[in-house]
Amino acid sequence: MSTDRLGSPTARMPHPLTATLAADDLAARRIECALLAGGMPVTQRWREVADPQGDGDGQPDVLVVLLGSGVTERDHLVRRLRRRLPSAHLVAVMPDDSRRGIRRAVEAGADGVVFESDLETTLAPTVRAILAGQIAVPQARRREVDRPTLSGREKQVLALVVAGKSNKAIAGELFLAESTVKCHLSSAFSKLGVRSRNEAADLVLHSGSELGFSMYLAPAAYATTEGSDDMTTSKTLHRMTGERA
Repeated sequence: MSTDRLGSPTARMPHPLTATLAADDLAARRIECALLAGGMPVTQRWREVADPQGDGDGQPDVLVVLLGSGVTERDHLVRRLRRRLPSAHLVAVMPDDSRRGIRRAVEAGADGVVFESDLETTLAPTVRAILAGQIAVPQARRREVDRPTLSGREKQVLALVVAGKSNKAIAGELFLAESTVKCHLSSAFSKLGVRSRNEAADLVLHSGSELGFSMYLAPAAYATTEGSDDMTTSKTLHRMTGERA
């Protein structure tokens, strides 16, 4: 039993149940040492995504998960963990490798983000912050948490990318030069923090309404081939963006 500053007895707060998810043993040990140094011993260590369970008394208060460099794979993993452990606080440990990676991790369900290079100094404070009800991200990337603002034309081009159209087909659909389509895609990719058409399409499919699309596009439409009926594609485009080509 300890006392407060007035000398009254106070109950000692129990340690949170903290688990790690990392296939790399060296990285797992770094995480455990950083938490232990901050007074938070790790109670469970998991190596596979299938290990965490979402029911029973063994569910952790905090799960620190090591993420790789693939943006889409990171998003999928965090979403799966969030569904499996809905009441746990998730802290993502990731490389400092991409723009908008912070925002995407938070939107996928992470409560805190720590860069691997700063693990020893930032992990324990991040866990304390999220246990207090805060979202914690690296200060240098705080502006990236804001959702990107896409122009109307960028949304139109992305909608057609999701529909499976090539740059040439998109140019014909929107009566643009193919080089202009490439410029719109480059700008949209930069705003979204993605590197490929597949990553952009995946993000639109999962977060279309949050990005300003007027409807959530069914994944089946992403498999549409260039030989699909142009009128159907145009109707999909207008429903998604709310604008005329």
